[in-house]
Amino acid sequence: MRYAVIDDTQVVNVIEAEPGFEIPGFLLVQTDEAGPRWTYDPDSGEFSPPPQPPETIPQVVTMRQARLALLQVGKLAMVDTAIAGLPEPDRTAAQIEWEYSQEVQRDKPFVLMLAPALGLSEEDLDNLFVLASTL
Repeated sequence: MRYAVIDDTQVVNVIEAEPGFEIPGFLLVQTDEAGPRWTYDPDSGEFSPPPQPPETIPQVVTMRQARLALLQVGKLAMVDTAIAGLPEPDRTAAQIEWEYSQEVQRDKPFVLMLAPALGLSEEDLDNLFVLASTL
């Protein structure tokens, strides 16, 4: 049988053992699903999977990836209008970045200025960089 080896409420290992097997200082609970890092609630007898690690937000993507991501979310056509709406000298600097950069860096002023103009929140921008990194 398959057992979760539990220290307090944390599954620390999973073993195959005969019924009645014991490990001093640990609780053994039969399971077909739980694995290391899962938690166990002794009151309900339920296992819970470990929390998902936060997704890493890429800090740099290529301009190709950025443009494809913007296209996928329906924002690519808005970029030129957003740039045109910026005051000088930001407008010219943004135009140069947009036309001649080979990569887009998440923390650059160009990106931070354009995001609100495109209706992108911080979370939307993070999601856009994640999407872009897959393209």
